[in-house]
Amino acid sequence: MKRNFLLIAVVFLVLMIIVNSTKRISSLRNTSKKVGEVEQQLEVLRRDNQNLKAELEYKRGEEFKEAEIRNKLGMVKPGEAVVVLPNDNSEQQPQTKAENIPNYIKWRNLFFRS
Repeated sequence: MKRNFLLIAVVFLVLMIIVNSTKRISSLRNTSKKVGEVEQQLEVLRRDNQNLKAELEYKRGEEFKEAEIRNKLGMVKPGEAVVVLPNDNSEQQPQTKAENIPNYIKWRNLFFRS
């Protein structure tokens, strides 16, 4: 009787150790997986930070300031010429005879003529 009780106690203790070890191993794997994901996110954030620092350094420089002044304010250096191209809007084009054609004829011409 004592022997059976001792055997059952040992088996129960071994099962408890196996279950507990399995839970700890699973927890350790999940934790290491999360650490890996967070390390990848950290690397991405570091690259973004480096890119932002480089962009900030560029925007603090004189080259950026000069480009912004030239592009947004239209300023030029002495001796440079400004070339202004006309907009390609249909509103500025002169009206032709086609404007006097009724819409149903325009639609018919659009779909049935090549």
